[in-house]
Amino acid sequence: MEKVRCLALLLAFSSATSANPVNVQGCALQPLEQGQGVRVLYSTSRVPSGCVSRAAPEADLEVHVLYFQYGSENGVSQLHLNVLSADGNSTHPRKVVFVVSTNAFSLLTVRSEDLPLTFIYNSGNILLAMNTNNGDTNKTKLPSFASGEELLTWAKLKYGGVSSFANVGSPQRIRFQVGKEIGASEDCIPETDFNAGQYLEMDVVSSEVKSCPHPSKKPRKEAHIVWLQQGHQDSGPQAVELNMNVTCDKGDPFKELSVVLVLKSQPSLLWNIGSTTHSTQFLVSGKYSLKHMSSGKIDGEALPDSKEGLIRKVHDRGIDFIASYTEIPSANRITLEVVRCAEQPTEVATTPQASSHPHSPTREIEGLLRIVVPWRCLENTIEVVLAKRYLIVLKDPITTMTLRDPHCVAQDNMTHFVLRSLLKDCSTRVERGIHVKNELIVTLSSLQQVTVPFQCDLPEKLSLQLYSTPEFRLPSATLEFNEVAYVQVSLRTADEESSLQLEECSLKPTGQTSMPLIRNSTSTSPSVEILDAPYNSPGTRVHRFRFIYETSDGGRSSSSATLVCRVSLNRHNPSSFESSLEVEVKVKDPNPPPPGQGLGIGTVVGITFGAFLIGVLLTAALWYIYSHTRPLAKMQPVSVNPPASESSSTNHSIGSTQSTPCSTSSMA
Repeated sequence: MEKVRCLALLLAFSSATSANPVNVQGCALQPLEQGQGVRVLYSTSRVPSGCVSRAAPEADLEVHVLYFQYGSENGVSQLHLNVLSADGNSTHPRKVVFVVSTNAFSLLTVRSEDLPLTFIYNSGNILLAMNTNNGDTNKTKLPSFASGEELLTWAKLKYGGVSSFANVGSPQRIRFQVGKEIGASEDCIPETDFNAGQYLEMDVVSSEVKSCPHPSKKPRKEAHIVWLQQGHQDSGPQAVELNMNVTCDKGDPFKELSVVLVLKSQPSLLWNIGSTTHSTQFLVSGKYSLKHMSSGKIDGEALPDSKEGLIRKVHDRGIDFIASYTEIPSANRITLEVVRCAEQPTEVATTPQASSHPHSPTREIEGLLRIVVPWRCLENTIEVVLAKRYLIVLKDPITTMTLRDPHCVAQDNMTHFVLRSLLKDCSTRVERGIHVKNELIVTLSSLQQVTVPFQCDLPEKLSLQLYSTPEFRLPSATLEFNEVAYVQVSLRTADEESSLQLEECSLKPTGQTSMPLIRNSTSTSPSVEILDAPYNSPGTRVHRFRFIYETSDGGRSSSSATLVCRVSLNRHNPSSFESSLEVEVKVKDPNPPPPGQGLGIGTVVGITFGAFLIGVLLTAALWYIYSHTRPLAKMQPVSVNPPASESSSTNHSIGSTQSTPCSTSSMA
């Protein structure tokens, strides 16, 4: 025990230095905007108001009412709702209905297991994105509700009762468990400061972080004060986890940051402190433990019960820069995110940055685009399509939209901004062969520019390719007879836990029997060899083998063939599927018949003799036809001694006939 006390004293005073106390009046706490170097996040199950009951009208039906109460300064708010099933109820899940409303425009993303969910909400001020297979969205035109209690009354009248109600304020993320009995009362009557730990936990970014501006941009040390103000319900033993992370947006974080961490709470609370800087002093009320040390529980000390007293306590330790002061109503986990870069170790901003204000156009546009997700990756292109109906909530409208390359400008077709570009253009980067990265840069009417980095994955693709060389560089469409051919089966996927199995492959020459190559993931003959695949990067799965195309009967090869492979794809979940791949190839025979080997002598003589006979027969047929179709006048006999009176006439006529055969033909 004495050793533990010595360790506590050492941790509390090891880095303390003597300095004159600074007047607490010199510290005027001011709201710390996001982007000024400190962000405080916490998880809690306490809501401003809520209730549970067993008044659902049906045994297998749950009705949960959620109301989001945002401040008047909020613009577009973003919320993630993760719905989980209680243990033992996944086999026969209940039907779950969520009735959701808000007082401001919100972007709501819902993730769940395969649960039958129904959402009733007002589509006028809620943009809903469901990431579940069994989700059913009912865009009921809800009335305008000024409070969560009014929404609760409406739900009771519609369903006859509800299972739970929660006015959850404005968290970033909610984990909601369904499928179990959470209430015993007959009616759900709201209670203030309600503990919804049976079914709900939410992550909240504190909007109450304050700081004392420091005249020096590089103070030697800084202090962070967290006051956990539990209600009387949390006065019993309780443990809270706390972590402090030092980050840097550009460059390396400053790990040697000197910090005083003040943790104020009820004396019965145990602080489980995880990650911190190497040079951290602790001023803790109650008890605390350090995860990186096996010292057990360390006794803290009594801390003042006022804001001014805590600040004075820090100044008494020689720290004159209060980097953050946060009051948290209730929490299970707390995380301090401090942005400090090694190049400028403790330089902090003392003036708000308009572009990073939580309710500035930058934050609104970033939240809107993260929900709408207007970008998608195709085989060789990026496509960005943003509907203008989502932009009506923006106070500063968008005028132009480009990618990282300002020459890649989206077209405005009055209803959408549309932009398409090839993967090789517009300064697009493709990482690991599947992750495509670029930036969407929007220009507002005020000429302010907002840059939103985005990433999408190329679609999943199975491919079968033939190669002629073992380097597997250039695919080929030609298969050489009696030569080695190389085959690659590949899968492009963003699922890092999926696996590809090559079941069987065969070559089917046209007009010939199929030649098996792979069967049951093993080679079928000595001419086929399975090769070692290269290292499978997170985006690809590859199988390779080589074979020699030979005909089984020693005859000539076919002029074309089809390479067919069957594969199975196994994912991290129980689902799997099989697919067949085909590729057409031309077969090239390196030993074609020599040009000298033509028709034989006998064949040539036979053809010649046959042609001669055909000619003779044709001539005889023509003579026969001619001889039987001559004119009858030419067949009459001629007198040898004609009369003298007729001799000259006849001779004249004969001479005339000989001189003019045309007239003889006419007479005949």
